[in-house]
Amino acid sequence: MDFILYLLLILLATKIAGDLSVRLGQPSVLGKLIIGIILGPAVLGWIENNDFIHYFSEIGVLLLMFLAGLETDLDQLKKNWKAAFAVAIIGIILPFIGGFGIGELFGLNTTYSLFIGLLLCATSVSITVQVLKDMNKLNSPEGSTILGAAVVDDVLVVVLLAVMTSFLGTGDEVSLGLLIGKKVIFFIGVLLAGAF
Repeated sequence: MDFILYLLLILLATKIAGDLSVRLGQPSVLGKLIIGIILGPAVLGWIENNDFIHYFSEIGVLLLMFLAGLETDLDQLKKNWKAAFAVAIIGIILPFIGGFGIGELFGLNTTYSLFIGLLLCATSVSITVQVLKDMNKLNSPEGSTILGAAVVDDVLVVVLLAVMTSFLGTGDEVSLGLLIGKKVIFFIGVLLAGAF
């Protein structure tokens, strides 16, 4: 019975917070994120991070990404791929320098500073999509550039994290060749499936 109360509280709170955020001239996703922080373990602790929440959040992200895929204009993405790639590279370099610099400033060893820098490079494609949808900019040239940059950014950061993990030997050993091979096969498969 707890899961019904959880679901009711989540749906009601996010709807109210999202609407309030829009009335204040902000994307609805901002209000939803803030209410999640308030109701979650960080502040009030009314919603626990359990299996129910985990699985529903995974389903929510999958549905959001699927919806974004349905609404994305591929021609617009193709037109803006150079700009998207440039934005992605800058979106990796600047946060990396900032994160690494802060790590060094606080006296962390170089490995930790490198990881902090790389972790700050990752973007949330699902949040990006939701904000662009809320602003009705998903299929605009700017929206396509931002979305393309977010995707490229995430792929590059995952590869860079794998490279760093392989060289520094932290945690479980990651096969760099296998990781890159899987990504190449995935994108070739998606492009072939899209073509047919």
